[in-house]
Amino acid sequence: MCYINNVGLMATSVLAIAPTHAFVPAVRDSVVVRELVSKLAMATGATSGSEKVQSKKSDFQVVDPLHSGKTALAEWMLFDENIITKRPQAGESVLDFDPAESARHSSVFSHFLRVPHAGRLLEVTDTPWGDFQSDASAALDGSDSAVIVASASDGVQAGTLSSFKYCKENGIKCILALTKMDRPFLDVDGLLNDLEAALGMKPVPLQVVRGDGFTGVDSLFAFDSNGEITRNEVEGTEEAWFELEEAVAMTDDLLLTKYLDSSSLTPEQVFQGLRDGVRQQKILPLVYTSAERNLGIPELMDAIAAFLPNPVEIREDALKAACENEQGKCGMQPGVEAGFAARVIHTTVDSFGSLSILRVISNGCNNEGKFDSIPSSVVNLRTRDTIKIGLTAFLLQGKDRVPMQSGCHVLPGNVIAIPKLPETVQTNDILTIPEAVSEEVAEISIEASTHVLTPLSRPSKEMSLMFCASVSLLDANGGKKGKGKVNSGDDKLISALDAISREDLAVKLEQAGGNLLLHCMSSDHANLVAARVKDRYGIDIELGVPPVQYKETPQKQVSNIEGRHKKQSGGSGQFGVCVINIEPLEEAAGVVFESRIKGGVISKPFISSVEKGVREQLHAGGPLAGYPVTDVKVTLIDGKMHSVDSNDFAFQSAGKLAVKTALSKAGTCLLQPMEKVTFVANKNLQGDIVGIVSRKDGYVTGSNTVDGGEIQIEACLPSSSIPEISDLLRVKTGGSSSFSTSFSHYQAVNDDFTIKSVVEQSPHHHA
Repeated sequence: MCYINNVGLMATSVLAIAPTHAFVPAVRDSVVVRELVSKLAMATGATSGSEKVQSKKSDFQVVDPLHSGKTALAEWMLFDENIITKRPQAGESVLDFDPAESARHSSVFSHFLRVPHAGRLLEVTDTPWGDFQSDASAALDGSDSAVIVASASDGVQAGTLSSFKYCKENGIKCILALTKMDRPFLDVDGLLNDLEAALGMKPVPLQVVRGDGFTGVDSLFAFDSNGEITRNEVEGTEEAWFELEEAVAMTDDLLLTKYLDSSSLTPEQVFQGLRDGVRQQKILPLVYTSAERNLGIPELMDAIAAFLPNPVEIREDALKAACENEQGKCGMQPGVEAGFAARVIHTTVDSFGSLSILRVISNGCNNEGKFDSIPSSVVNLRTRDTIKIGLTAFLLQGKDRVPMQSGCHVLPGNVIAIPKLPETVQTNDILTIPEAVSEEVAEISIEASTHVLTPLSRPSKEMSLMFCASVSLLDANGGKKGKGKVNSGDDKLISALDAISREDLAVKLEQAGGNLLLHCMSSDHANLVAARVKDRYGIDIELGVPPVQYKETPQKQVSNIEGRHKKQSGGSGQFGVCVINIEPLEEAAGVVFESRIKGGVISKPFISSVEKGVREQLHAGGPLAGYPVTDVKVTLIDGKMHSVDSNDFAFQSAGKLAVKTALSKAGTCLLQPMEKVTFVANKNLQGDIVGIVSRKDGYVTGSNTVDGGEIQIEACLPSSSIPEISDLLRVKTGGSSSFSTSFSHYQAVNDDFTIKSVVEQSPHHHA
């Protein structure tokens, strides 16, 4: 039987991982390790409805800030377990195999690998962060555990905080791995204090650093000749052990009482208390590593196996609680742990079709205690569609796809890839066997379907996409293709961008006012999307600043402006005269038309014709820059008509002429759209954000503190400045803050330089 741990690597990045066995710092004998694993599994009740079934799988995410060494850590795991034979080298990653990742030397997509370690199988997900955290979030939402990777040489970074916060809020159990411990002049004690201040939880080292310049680590746990857990009494570990002992005691009242009564805990109590504390998110173990020297990597895998929960350990109670909390409305029947259920944690789309990557949440067992194979059909809980699953499925090892044998058993925690599922299957969907779906629920919302397995599977959160770019299709000579009717080339572009948005949840496409708009996280993210469109589909595109919807409004009132349309060319002619007043209105009043015609000088149908012409001319644009005119009142006060030659067209034309003349006399001022912007950041960054708002001609409207030592700042900013905010915020706050926008109002532009620039760049302006 294979034991699985699912773990995620986060940078402040996250490694998504699942633990496998007892912590083995000194004894590397696999027989001893396996015996300890069996004892540990029995002690913790790691079964799935049958004592014959014990999961030795662990799944986890690896998460870290940019360039903290997350991917290198994962590759050294592969090397140490002889999965790859070439020593990992900088710039030669076997995991970051996409061309975009090779060029950036950092992860863009989640990558999945399997690492056997001392009788267990670690299902590791190497995740990106920053602009690509939507991919990481989906993988994390399908995982129980994470290794947060932080660089010792770079100190506490914004990504470290955001990764830890995400895991904390979503019940993801964590271990902290400090990388680059071989770098000179490190102040480890100072770094631990900084981490405690930033995270609100003191990281507890499981080792002490050996020698100057990091020549190795000495673990705090060891095993005696009988395989019993004991304390490693190597010189230099005393102080660290007492700190660990005290930290563990503080996680549980019973342990604290024992600690106060006897001034110590047994090694077994510390070990088990540490396991329980991690599961309750009351303690954060820390492991020292150096990928460059391959130090601390085996110890990290040992810690993962010992202290992070595997899927089966937490499955039954959580499933039961989820169904009870929903009071029968969750859409799945209690006891679903006996059947197959999986969450889509990643989707890839290329010219060969789609590949859906699933993390198995639960599966049934037969009488022999063996897990079932992949079912031939499943139900998508979000759509309630029944989906046929073909005979082809894969296990993933980086870029390699390993075909699964027909009838192969799948365990909770397994990450499997299934090709060519319907397009209706999306990342974050939950797929389960038809028997597990409650027939009492006729419909089920997205929220309900994703909440059904909480806390095993968390609902995906709507991301705030902080950058927008207009997309233009380039011709063979590199020039922009003219606007107009969508042609076959545009259809191919839209299809390509739709495919990319299926695998990247932070990409959305919008067609607005004849413009194709790309919404994503930053300009860097948008450029990466453009490169993927070029590499995968051979389509050249250019990204530009999205058009700002400026408007104009009259500067003053003008009266008695005549519009006359007269045409005589033999036979019946065209005749219509109208006289109007025009005046500016208050903000957001729009366009108001009023008729004061008396005595029938213009018949009622032709009054409507004048109004239509007036509104069309106002929408066509004002004299300043050709933008639509708003916040204006037009009053029809007089006119003339002819019993034969007057008609609808003549009075529409007269209304247009009158408005055009009136606006040229009144003059117009420029109105710019203003956005309500909500920033969320660490309170220490308030000054930086206020500075950005002021620099971009905005103003702060309010602020308040939110949970976790963060502050929420409300501001108004010109729409034209929004495309720059994402990158400015990244530079100033290190990527730790976020913002969302919504339209607020229109506001007059008073800066002459801005007005001149807008007029000159207006597509309606004629020099």
